[in-house]
Order: sequence, then structure tokens, then C-alpha cells
Amino acid sequence: MTIPNTHVFTEHDNTVSTQESTVFAEPYSKTIITRWADMDPNQHLRGTAYGDWAGFVQGEWLKAHGFDLVKLSRSNVGPVNFEENTKYFSEIMLGEHITIGLQLVGLNHDGSRYHMRHTFRRDGAICAVHEVKGAWFNTTSRRICPPPSDLFEAMTNIVRADDYAEIISSRGRGD
Repeated sequence: MTIPNTHVFTEHDNTVSTQESTVFAEPYSKTIITRWADMDPNQHLRGTAYGDWAGFVQGEWLKAHGFDLVKLSRSNVGPVNFEENTKYFSEIMLGEHITIGLQLVGLNHDGSRYHMRHTFRRDGAICAVHEVKGAWFNTTSRRICPPPSDLFEAMTNIVRADDYAEIISSRGRGD
């Protein structure tokens, strides 16, 4: 299905343009059960646990697409996060079943930079939204790099958020 309201965001001048894009079925998701170790002294999910669980879901997505730690290591690439942000809407308590959905909010031309959204839901109601802006990192050269072609293809098929925007850098190509 094609939607007309996909945006292209340019980091340098903060401009947004519209283009058509393909939308895929349902977001990848995993249901977790919150643990004692996830709680803070206020008896709800501690702030850093949202990033931990988001990383878990992202890792499970990678494994589901054939990229476990061994394959990533052999490919000399790994994900690196530059920015994480969590918006809280409802407390999550000990022992709750929470479904975390993964959506793509942005990707640059070669897939080296990405913006992912993890939505935490209890019985369909949004409890929190955790966003990650990151890149693929070459573990040999210690530089940002495009992911392997099959991983890039898988990333382009992640369900896109309604506010998806291609990442364009100040250098003009998303580098």
C-alpha cells in the first residue's frame, strides 16, 4: 500500500518534504513480563529498563532476520545508539505483560543511520514510547558504516511510523 504523507527530514536546515512510500503490515513486537530487577523504589518500571527492553526487542528483531551476535561479529558491524528518549504515559508495574512494538521512524540512503520507535503497550493501551537514534558501526575501522545488504533490505521492510522521514545529513546524503 502506498501512502502520500511520508516525510523527508533534512538535519542541516530542518526542512521537511513529502514523498510516497510503501507501508508494511504489522510492527514487529515481543511481549515481555516485567521482573523485579526492572523495578525502581517507587515500585514501577525504572527509567533505564525501557532502554534495556527496547534493546532486547531490537536484538530479537535482528535474530529473527538472521543477524545474531555471531553473524554481526563476522560482519564486523554492530548497532550504536547516539540518542535515546522515553515518553511516559502510564505506570508499568511488576509482573505485567507488556507488548513492545518496533517501528522505523527514519533511515538514511544507505541504512547506516536509523531512528527506531519502541511502543510499550498494556492490553493495547500505550504506556510509554522509547525512541532510539543510532547507526551501524564497523568494529574494525571504528567508523559508522552501512549494514550488510541483507540487513539493509530487512531494515527497509520494518513497519514505518506515520511520521517516518528519510534521514538526510547536512552533507546531503544521510552520511
